Amino acid sequence: MSSISSDSSASAVASNSFILIPHTVTDLQDFTENHPTYLVSVYEEPERAASLWRERLRRNPYGDEGYVALEHYGRDLIAGDLWDRVGGVWSNLVAAIGSFLEDGSAETSFPGQPAPILLRRVRGSTLLTINTETSVVDPATFFPGVLNEAERYFKWVAGNIGENVSGPLQEIARIREGLRDSPWRTGA
Repeated sequence: MSSISSDSSASAVASNSFILIPHTVTDLQDFTENHPTYLVSVYEEPERAASLWRERLRRNPYGDEGYVALEHYGRDLIAGDLWDRVGGVWSNLVAAIGSFLEDGSAETSFPGQPAPILLRRVRGSTLLTINTETSVVDPATFFPGVLNEAERYFKWVAGNIGENVSGPLQEIARIREGLRDSPWRTGA
């Protein structure tokens, strides 16, 4: 699997965001087994990733097609074959956390495919389902960690691509503020 990086090595949540090198993926198994030949990390090779983004925009509606690697306490949460619009994946993860904080459950999906993203409470635990994989997550560490990693990605986009990402950053700030007062922040 592709390397994960985080601003804090002691963080419960770690991620890496990648931009797709080829125009599209034609061999999903090869993509899953050989991520380094298909993907460039926006954090490890920011200039190359930005160049690929701009190149992709010439032939595609989105420059950010790629993959989000996400771990919670070292457990991979996103299967290696779920490539999609990176910004859309981060936005939908943030939206799921916001919905969970408001309603105690959330349902969304990957932006370009029917792979669900679900957050729900079951018998005192908080469960995250991404596509067909379900994991128990600790909201006290998972929610702030995902918000931090999403913010890191969108700041990279602003700094390296020059896109206006004020909307996603404002949503992250709004949800972060709501997290402070929510009974769901600890899964209680």
